[in-house]
Amino acid sequence: MGRHALVSAGMPAAAFAVLLLALWFGGGRPRPAIEGLPSPGPLTTWGLPLVRLVHDLSAVATVGVLLTAVLLAQDEDERRRIARAAAPWALVWAASAALTEVLTLSDFLGLPVGDALRSGVLTTFLYYIPQGQAFLLVTLVALTVAVGALLPLDAGGRALLLALAVFAVLPPAYAGHSASAADHNLAISSLMAHIPGVALWVGGLAGLVAFLPGSAGLLTAVRRFSALALCCFVAVGVSGTVNAWVRLGEVSQLWESRYGLLVLAKAAALAALGWFGWRHRRATIAALETEGPRPFLRLATVEVAVMLATVGLAVGLSRTAPPASDGVPGVAQHQHDALGYTLPPYTPGRLVTEIRPDPIALLAVAGLVAAYLAGVRRLSARGEGWPAWRTASWLAGLLVLAYGLAGGVAAYGPAVFSIHSAQYALLGAVGPALLVLGAPLGLYRRAVPSAGEREDGPWARALSLPWVATALYAAPYVALYLTGLFEAAQTSLAVRLGLQAVVVATAVVFLEVATGVDPLPRPIRPQVRAAMLLAGVAVQAWVALELLAGPLQGPGWYASLALPWGPERNGDQQLGALLGPGAAALTLAALLVLLLLRWRDARRRLSAGVARAG
Repeated sequence: MGRHALVSAGMPAAAFAVLLLALWFGGGRPRPAIEGLPSPGPLTTWGLPLVRLVHDLSAVATVGVLLTAVLLAQDEDERRRIARAAAPWALVWAASAALTEVLTLSDFLGLPVGDALRSGVLTTFLYYIPQGQAFLLVTLVALTVAVGALLPLDAGGRALLLALAVFAVLPPAYAGHSASAADHNLAISSLMAHIPGVALWVGGLAGLVAFLPGSAGLLTAVRRFSALALCCFVAVGVSGTVNAWVRLGEVSQLWESRYGLLVLAKAAALAALGWFGWRHRRATIAALETEGPRPFLRLATVEVAVMLATVGLAVGLSRTAPPASDGVPGVAQHQHDALGYTLPPYTPGRLVTEIRPDPIALLAVAGLVAAYLAGVRRLSARGEGWPAWRTASWLAGLLVLAYGLAGGVAAYGPAVFSIHSAQYALLGAVGPALLVLGAPLGLYRRAVPSAGEREDGPWARALSLPWVATALYAAPYVALYLTGLFEAAQTSLAVRLGLQAVVVATAVVFLEVATGVDPLPRPIRPQVRAAMLLAGVAVQAWVALELLAGPLQGPGWYASLALPWGPERNGDQQLGALLGPGAAALTLAALLVLLLLRWRDARRRLSAGVARAG
């Protein structure tokens, strides 16, 4: 992975040693074949976890190299040099993903590798089976990253490569063993938060140690990484706990099963890594200014070794069968196959009592809470004030988003159209409106005075164009109800989470431009802002008309659910047409009234000033 031999060559040995120990302890080692039963053979049984470890380590290395080039390195020449070093790791990643496909097929069919390849089902496996699709996608994306890393990219191009690399660690999580767990939506979501956190945390520290030990900007890089590492530690700890809870079902299984004991070993490793982070913050980061890099690098090197060993333990855990149980108490019983979780018959009260605690959504909300409060605290430390009502508005907006993403509407939204419609009103209007009234960009500019230059870049100027912001606001609704995306979003957790993130993001961009609460890169007249809000109301009116007069949405999805308590489809869609778009339109209308009142007050103040001057 660079100049540091311990990171690039010696330390992975610890990961392989721990993997072998975990396979032996957890029962993932080869066992004598039973006559008459299919067996993939020792090559697959041993080879699959070993190749999977190579896959995971090369993925972590690729992400870490690119993270170092994008975020941690200070000099442009240094960034380019480091980014090029991602190419060989990405090639190893792609090759190991392709080999994992072959070995997984062998394991899937229960045939030795040669017989599995001669069976003629490899193409079917790659294109139609989730595990094959996942690793085929990883292979293609990793090859793209390898080629891109060799190109003379600017900062934006390197950031895009990093985003692609982080994206490529997700497909195996989506199609992996947690997909068959009790409450598999929760298991998958927790892994999709867990694995990127691990890749950024482990890869970032390894990249820091490998590429920047003698850099003049080491102190700045370490401070930047320290903040990221704390976020990753929290994300990894929370998501790992959720995934273990789903897989084990009962706390007693932690010590009564081998799977549980391996989970405890991972928890102990996480606690040790937490101690390393605490030690860095207490001693070694400060010592960089007085004693040089040696104390930090010495401790960080040991920390990387523990991290890589933990990755080996995680691969061994993935080859260990979880204990037989009913899953999460009160959750997995009578799980609905299509939904992926149990859902009791709908009553209005259950919109309050039912929850879907999605780790990705809740961690994102928690991060936004922490970031905003950190900005307020920074202003307070400088003796500057910040309106309490703006803080309250921001927190209220995040509370609305948390409920929309993990509360009762998130639980019943995939099953009942009218609740889905109400959920999108919360995510696409009510929550973003409260967030924008919190003036996050204004807070950021005051808390970080140098932020203005970064915010006025070409992307910010493009997004602040009124027609661009309005088109972005309308796009998710057009795609959702006119292209068949609705059914895909209901059936796929990944598509649903991605679409909801887009709805929130585009609504925030639109309302930032339309309300004028925050400073923008370009001046926009109040008349144009009012026209934007009226256009937003028109979008919601169109959605309502489309749902009232158009065809039923997702007929195949609701037929597959076949919920005995499900509402009558036509009436429920008509209710949704009024409920969701109506709430969103009322929110936009309220913002329009506020805009007009502010405009009137501004004109009055201007007239009064002119009169006094005359």
